[in-house]
Formats: sequence, C-alpha cells, structure tokens
Amino acid sequence: MSAPTLALDAVEFAYPGAGFRLARTDLVVAPGELVAVIGGSGSGKSTVLRLAAGFLAPARGRILIDGTDVTEAPPRARELGVVFQAYALFPHMTARENVAYPLKVRGVGTRQRGEQAMRMLGLVGLTPLADRRPDQLSGGQQQRVALARALVFRPRALLLDEPLSALDAALRGEMRDEIRRLQREHGIATLHVTHDQEEALSMADRVVVMREGRIEQVGTPRELYEHPRSRWVASFVGQANLWEGVVRGADAVETPVGLLRAGPIGLPPGTRATVLVRPEGVRLGAAPDGVNTFTGRLGRDRFLGATRRYDLEVAGGTVVGETPEAGAIDAVHIPRARVQVIPAPAMPSNFQANGDPRR
Repeated sequence: MSAPTLALDAVEFAYPGAGFRLARTDLVVAPGELVAVIGGSGSGKSTVLRLAAGFLAPARGRILIDGTDVTEAPPRARELGVVFQAYALFPHMTARENVAYPLKVRGVGTRQRGEQAMRMLGLVGLTPLADRRPDQLSGGQQQRVALARALVFRPRALLLDEPLSALDAALRGEMRDEIRRLQREHGIATLHVTHDQEEALSMADRVVVMREGRIEQVGTPRELYEHPRSRWVASFVGQANLWEGVVRGADAVETPVGLLRAGPIGLPPGTRATVLVRPEGVRLGAAPDGVNTFTGRLGRDRFLGATRRYDLEVAGGTVVGETPEAGAIDAVHIPRARVQVIPAPAMPSNFQANGDPRR
C-alpha cells in the first residue's frame, strides 16, 4: 500500500476581525514528496500548515488525506506527524519516553513501544542518549528527538513548521540532510513551512511561494529560481538584477543600463517587460564580441567567504555580480543565456501612458 497524499482542495480562510484572508488555495503533496512553502511575514504560509494539521478550520474547501475528506476531523484523528519550531518535548521525559509517547496514547504495549522508540532513535543517531532528558540534549539532538517522535507512529503525512530556525547555520545544513533522508526513507508526503529560502531550495521537490494570502508560483527550486513568472517572485527568491525594459526585437530588450541581447524572447516589439539577471550569471571582463558588455566604477564590494558580491556602477544604473575571483573589476559582460525576460503584467484599463490613473 502506498503512502497517502495530502491535499488542500479550494481552501479559503479568514481570521475573525483581522484583515488577512487566505484566497482559494489548491495544493497537492504526493507520497514521498517534500513541498516547501515560503513567503514573507503574513503571507499565509503558516496558515496553510495549520489548516492541514486541523488547528484551523477552513471557511470553504476541503482537506484531503489519500482522498479521504478530513476537514471536520480533529488534529489527532488525522494521524499527522508535526514538528514545531520549539520542538515541544516533554521536559520530564527521557528521549526514549518522548519518542514512545505517541505510541502510548495509541494503546501500544510497553515492550513494543519501547522497541519502536529505540529503533527510531537509532535512525536519527541518538541511541546512546536515549535516557537523557531534553535539558541534557543540544538543540540539534532535541530536533532529532522531535523528528523521531513525529515519525514513530507511521503518520499519514509530515508537517514541519520552521523546524530548523533555532539551530546555528552549520547544524541547519546537517539537519536538512537528515530530514530529507528520513522523509525519503519513509516515502511520506511532507509539507515544510520555512522563512529560509536556502533551506527550501536545497530540500524541496517543489516550492510554493506565497504573498498576501495567495500562491504566486509553484515549481521546482530550479524553475522558481531560473524562470520566475513575475517580477515579484524574481525579487523575492534569491539575489537579482531587475531592470524595467521594452522589447526591441526578437532577441533584444532595451533597459536603463543599455540594450541587452537575449535568447529568443517570444514577445512582440514594444512589449513592456522586466529583465532578470542573477548575480552569478555576470562574467568578469568584456565579451569577445562586445555584446552585453558594461564598463564602470566598482562600488560596494562584499566578501561572502567563497565568493564576493560587487556593484559595478555603469551608465544608467548598477550591475550586481558575484565571483570567486579577487582583484580589480572595471568591466563585465552578461551571456545571452543569462538574460531572462519576464512579461510585465497588463496595465489596468484606466492607466494612462504617464502612469497616472484617470480620475
């Protein structure tokens, strides 16, 4: 029997007395898939997770687990594993007792739940620490206990609510791999809410980008990063050069920093568009053919460890680039393949050419 699917079907929600409203949301998390939800504060990402968990009830729509409508079911009846930001371990229990607790409330016998708890602690590498209480464990060890507890009863799906935010940077990287490994081994549908874009892009099969209660785009990490559908998504996900421009030909778009050549644009001349160039796509020095070459003065120059991020002040604006190379920078070029052209949204019918709405 395959693992269940988690789905939100035409779900809508509004907090009483508050301005926030979750617009119609459709989202399916397949068995074995990890879907990360990102967005700014107040975007609705945590609301989506709470609706799935049963902590909130939708105004419209359904919550489905493997096709079964659980919208009216209380959280415990949904059989979902949940890992919170604060882990919520019982302080008076040992690691083994914490992991065994979900089995205890489900009526599993003492011996069997002890064996299953130890098996899960072995999977997360904590067998030697089974008899320690939470205050005797590090943050990363507590996180492993919380993850083992969420998986020990074989939940129908796994919900992760900012589970790594309390950890230091080095440990977060380690725990990303640990969560991904366990999630894949169990083949479990996983919904992961996080404010950390690097975490989402490195872990997820698909990423959901939310803004003001709506889903802006859903796609693989590479799709979101390399082919955002809107200027807002392009600016929200990762670092970016963004210039407003006008298409001038099949492979040319005019921008404040100059005419940029791209691959086939597929838009008619005169179309307004946003041009996106990721900083790592900018190359040092002039192009051999001189295309998309810019000269200027080096402005801000930030050391990031393995790379440096710099601003080259050119006629008409700034080109932001990243490079592992040291030394002076006075010229750069942008390969055609690195120039992405995003169609601008249609203007409202009352919009005039000077940008002022008609009264």
